[in-house]
Amino acid sequence: MESRGPGCRASVVATTRRLLTLDQRVGARAAARSAALAANRSYQSLADRELCAAVAELREVAAWILFDAEEQALAHRLNQRALAMARCCADRATERLVLANLSMQQAHIGQLRASYDTAALGLATAPTARVATVFAVRQARALAMAGQRATALRAFDRADSLFLDGLSDRDPPWAWWVDQHELDGHRGITLAALQDWDRAIELLEGVSQDGGCDAPAYRVLFSTELLAALVGAGAWRQARESAERLMPYAHAIGSGRAVSSLRQTIRAIGCRSGTPVPLRDAAHQLALLLPLPDTPA
Repeated sequence: MESRGPGCRASVVATTRRLLTLDQRVGARAAARSAALAANRSYQSLADRELCAAVAELREVAAWILFDAEEQALAHRLNQRALAMARCCADRATERLVLANLSMQQAHIGQLRASYDTAALGLATAPTARVATVFAVRQARALAMAGQRATALRAFDRADSLFLDGLSDRDPPWAWWVDQHELDGHRGITLAALQDWDRAIELLEGVSQDGGCDAPAYRVLFSTELLAALVGAGAWRQARESAERLMPYAHAIGSGRAVSSLRQTIRAIGCRSGTPVPLRDAAHQLALLLPLPDTPA
């Protein structure tokens, strides 16, 4: 790869697109090594604003992939590097995307106050309703995980209202994935964190995918979170059926977060008293079908 000039920028942009395509098709676990290698490459002439912005976006995409692959320490470092670069070259679109992803990662690893504060920063500077929707969702998730039911629901109501304002010609290119499917899935996960099982299950059932779906690979997380919600609700028959639906493609799940979610739910089934034998058997079989922790998808 060239290290400077227009050819270098074009190469960086092409690498970013390849990573995005790979992540969407087969998932973060398969894309993680390529993402790490690309993001850690050294680039000269980053005083060139366009090249700097392109590298910031590349590192942000790599950070997202590594986050979804459960490579949290490296994802955090790349998020911080991408954020610093985006701010240095005044690339506000990438800066906001890094903040959105950083807030999600902070919630995922239990840093709930930091997640809320990061989302608040993004919300305060959001240029459009669709961008603000993302940060309102992030706030709702952090609040729900902290057990703050009323404020979490208000935050998600705000997200819904912002989403209904529609798209704008000022929306950044990354806003494409903020659709009704995504919003419903995140509301379902948020309600599950509040143990509002009936509404969470209804929403997660509506957005769950099977192995042949053309949606981005990470959205299988909605299916794994559905199983967790069914177990939380004690809906044993539905939980067994959900586990069985996951079996045909469990070995190929590309999202590390989804695999982690399944392992956690399987442990919960084994530890929870009163779970029926058919569900325990299904959970055991599903565990055997999951990819090994250190094996790429």
